Amino acid sequence: MEKNASLADGDISDAKIPILLDENEPFIYAVPCSPNRAIKVIRRVNMSKLPSIFGDNKNDKPGVFIGHYGLWVKLTYISIVSAVAGMYFALGGNIGYAIFCLMVCGLCDMFDGPVARLAKRTKREEGYGIQLDALADIISFGFFPAVIGYAVGTHYLSQEYASIGMIVSIAIAAIYVLAALIRLAYFTVIEVELQHKNERRTYYEGLPVTFVALIIPMVYSVCHIFNIALSAVYDVMLLIVSILFVLRVKIPAMKGSQRLIFLFIGLPLAIYLIWNIGVTI
Repeated sequence: MEKNASLADGDISDAKIPILLDENEPFIYAVPCSPNRAIKVIRRVNMSKLPSIFGDNKNDKPGVFIGHYGLWVKLTYISIVSAVAGMYFALGGNIGYAIFCLMVCGLCDMFDGPVARLAKRTKREEGYGIQLDALADIISFGFFPAVIGYAVGTHYLSQEYASIGMIVSIAIAAIYVLAALIRLAYFTVIEVELQHKNERRTYYEGLPVTFVALIIPMVYSVCHIFNIALSAVYDVMLLIVSILFVLRVKIPAMKGSQRLIFLFIGLPLAIYLIWNIGVTI
């Protein structure tokens, strides 16, 4: 063991203990406060070198698969899976199932950020999380609602106005997806800038795309209660939401217990959807 001073003499202020974090990397040195602490550091590093096919262990070699698979990113992956399942339901005419999947996406997105911040992540993992969250959001809250709109138009528009209605629906869906994409790209740029400054977001500019996970189920439930055709209001709703996505208006960022407001609104909606999940309107 290489050192600058003898630990036996009690002079440990300048002692350098070599610690090998990876066999392909050079030795790095740690200056301990005491011999016992130095021993603990070396043991902790060695014990953490556990094999992983995913490469999530910071001290391990890269795994077989690229990407990150830690607990902090699981909710985002679940959100994407739920969105894909919901698209299949929507295209099959099961709009109630699709909207329930949309609410699952919203629930995952609500808590993936707090869960990720509790984890000890590297700068690369933080950057990965930001990019993944934006990509997941464009799938879950961009393309997914547009697919629901297509399904609603395909299954419930009258044949007399089907051609005109489909053209209008396609145009509005395109505007909606583009607005969601612009909003998410802008959000990601600002988020990266804030991380470089070690600052936290206090407000959002424009309506966060996650809000559609509540807006669409609420519209669906109201239409069912008052016996209104969903196809009659869905495109109008998407157009209004599209404008709100890119409208330069400040919306306070929800923190901690404030997120429970979404649960109090979303839980009754989820129960109502489950109760009437097979109903088509």
